[in-house]
Amino acid sequence: MPIRFLLAAALWAFATLSCAQAFPDKTRPMRIIVPFGAGSGGDVVARAYARALSESDGLNAIVENKPGAEGVIGLESGKHAAPDGYTIVWSNLSTHVLNVHQQPALPYDPVVDFIPLVITESVALVLNAGPSSKFSTLAEVLSAARANPGKLTYGSSTASTRLAMEILEHQANVKLLSVPYKTQAQATSALAAGEVDLLMTDVVTALPFYKSGRLRPLAVTSGARLAALRDVPTVRELGMKDYEFAAWSAFFAPARTPPEAVEKLRATLREAGKSKYVIDAVAIKASETPPLSPGELDALIKTDIDRWGRLLRDMKKTAR
Repeated sequence: MPIRFLLAAALWAFATLSCAQAFPDKTRPMRIIVPFGAGSGGDVVARAYARALSESDGLNAIVENKPGAEGVIGLESGKHAAPDGYTIVWSNLSTHVLNVHQQPALPYDPVVDFIPLVITESVALVLNAGPSSKFSTLAEVLSAARANPGKLTYGSSTASTRLAMEILEHQANVKLLSVPYKTQAQATSALAAGEVDLLMTDVVTALPFYKSGRLRPLAVTSGARLAALRDVPTVRELGMKDYEFAAWSAFFAPARTPPEAVEKLRATLREAGKSKYVIDAVAIKASETPPLSPGELDALIKTDIDRWGRLLRDMKKTAR
């Protein structure tokens, strides 16, 4: 074996070991990439983790929002980040599973390019109408959609919110028109302004609009009513017995991050998840945190890629 190869291998091993032993260097900033805009559900949770990491562990955790292309821009940035433990990525069902089937020429492989760290939550969505909308119930929406196929519009900024609407269309046998937006905040503002008829969104994005009377919740996608919206019925309650939709989210490290750094990140993030900041952020979103191990999270991703792919094929949806 060439001496230069042995020397290079030895230097790599030494550098990796030294990095792992020194990790985390609290003088270095830790980036948390969020592939969606400020104020989105993922942003709220990521900032809660950043605050917990900064206060309890003395880390300089900084959230970087990189929205666009339904999360592709942020995930691609995370893929190319230095695998040294100082960049982690918040990702979810949209960016890690649905984009595989709905985005052409996806520039990242969610299984190969990222290492699962910890799951942060599983969250349901809410179907909304605008403040001046003629719709006050899901039944009214479906009746109008059947009478005017392809005329009613809904805002869409993520693969999961769009798919939740597509499943609703499929099961109710109606046709709606998707209007794309860069961020969930933009889509929500568009609904409030009357630019679109409907919007599927997470609770945390919609709450300020509910309080100011600028949005009207029609139904939630969970199997049971949400604690934060107890007066809002589930889609199931309203007659669609097979409908339920929830989206998980998690933190990931770039592939090739040293194993020692990965384990320290997992332990640190698990502790941060117990902080009041994170617990409150998750509660505001009316979500829950499933107790999944990294191995179980990895298995969930692979299972979901297959499961949602089959569902999309069954619905005869083509990749966009």
